[in-house]
Amino acid sequence: MTTIHSIVAATDFSPGSDAAVERAVQIALAHGAPLRLLHAFEVSAWHSLKGVFDAKCLTMDPPADVRMQQRLTALAAALAERTGLQVEARFNIGDPDSAIKAYVAAHATSLVVIASRADPAVPGVGSTTSKVVRSPACPVLVVRLTPSHPYGKVLTAVDLREVSMRAAFTAVALFPESQHHLLMAMDPALDHALRLGDVTKEQARVLRESMHTETVQQMDRLARELTGAAQHPVAAEVVNALPARALIEQAQMLPADCVAVGHHGQGALEALFLSSTAQHVLHHTLRDVLVVP
Repeated sequence: MTTIHSIVAATDFSPGSDAAVERAVQIALAHGAPLRLLHAFEVSAWHSLKGVFDAKCLTMDPPADVRMQQRLTALAAALAERTGLQVEARFNIGDPDSAIKAYVAAHATSLVVIASRADPAVPGVGSTTSKVVRSPACPVLVVRLTPSHPYGKVLTAVDLREVSMRAAFTAVALFPESQHHLLMAMDPALDHALRLGDVTKEQARVLRESMHTETVQQMDRLARELTGAAQHPVAAEVVNALPARALIEQAQMLPADCVAVGHHGQGALEALFLSSTAQHVLHHTLRDVLVVP
C-alpha cells in the first residue's frame, strides 16, 4: 500500500472547514498518518473589518491573530486527545491559498483536505478552494458534506492518459476499503471527427467500434491491476457520452460518495485552468471531489 506521509486540513473554523477537518481525521486514522491543521490569518481582511466595526471590540487582548492561533492549537490538542493521532497546528499570516501552497512545497504532503465553501449548503466552490485546485502540488480533496462514515463508493474519471490513471491509483491508495468504479466516456463528437478524416459512414462506424473494443480491454486491464491494491474488485465502464455529464449522472446512479478527477494542466498556461470536465464536476456534483495532479 502507498505510504500516506501526512494530511493537511485547511480550516477557517467555518461549518464547511469543520466538515473538511472531520474527513481529514477519518482518512488519517485509516492510514495512521499525522494530521496538520493549517490556518492562514489574513491581515488585510482584519484591517478592513476594523474600519467597519467598533474599534474597541476589535482591539481586545490578546490580538486577533493570537486568538486564532490559540483556537487552532486548542483544536489540534482536542483532536489528538480524541483520536490518538499526531495532530499539529500550523499558523500562517497571509492569504489561505498561498499559505497552503507554501506549506505543501516545503513539506512531504500526501493530501490536502479543504472545504468546498465556508457554507457547505452553497453550491460550487469558493475562491480559496478554486485557487488551490487550479494548480495543486499534491492531491486535493474538496469536501462538501459532514462525513458520517468512510466513502462507500468512489467514481474515477479515466481517459487512459497518464494523469487520469494516476487519479485512479491515488483514489484506491487513499480509500482502499471503498468500492471503486472507473468511468471512461467517449465523446460523441468523435464520430464527427472521424467523418472529417474523409472516411465513409460505414468506415467511421467500424473505426468507432474498434476503438470502443480496445478501450474496454484497456479499462478492464486497469481495473484488474487496481483490484490488487483494493479490498473490493474494481469495476470499469465505457460509455458513449459527454464526459462531464456522464460523471455527474453516474455519481448519482451509483451513488458515489466521492468523484476523482485528474488535473490535466501541465504547461504554464494550462496550469492556470482546470479541465472543463473537472470544473463541471466541482461546480455541479453534490459529492466530494478528489483532484489529482
